[in-house]
Amino acid sequence: MNHFKEHGLRISRKNGLLLGALLIAYFLIMRAVGLGHNYYLRAFNAVLVIFMMYQGIKSYRQFLESEKYGTFFELFKLTMRTAFIGISVFSVFLAIYLDLIDSAFMSEIAIMEGTSPYLSPVSVVGIVFIEGLGSAFVLSYLLIQATKKKTVELGPESNK
Repeated sequence: MNHFKEHGLRISRKNGLLLGALLIAYFLIMRAVGLGHNYYLRAFNAVLVIFMMYQGIKSYRQFLESEKYGTFFELFKLTMRTAFIGISVFSVFLAIYLDLIDSAFMSEIAIMEGTSPYLSPVSVVGIVFIEGLGSAFVLSYLLIQATKKKTVELGPESNK
């Protein structure tokens, strides 16, 4: 059986759900301590995404045989699926939060952004989702490159 189908799907599902929970917890903590309006603190979201994608890569490589390291595309599917699940969970939570739980926060966002009549919880969540997946796309590529094994390629003169 394909290693990705056997282990990768389970790992990305587990890490994606954990990523969603971490993003929700971080958001709620920032709102509780009054730092929800500080956009620069959203950079920590990237740290959470990188951490969970790295954990996925590490877990996946443990299931591979010692001579097999995992192809770029297997690792890319794993990391992007992890990010997609986590960001989707957070986006659904954020839509519910902005629409039903704290509509005053949604009003503050609309006023701060200056697009008041056009901004809705769905459009805010769409922006967050697209921004999150775009960031995850770049971070995934960088993380896979940073965690690959160092190899030495032999040139033509080594065949002598």
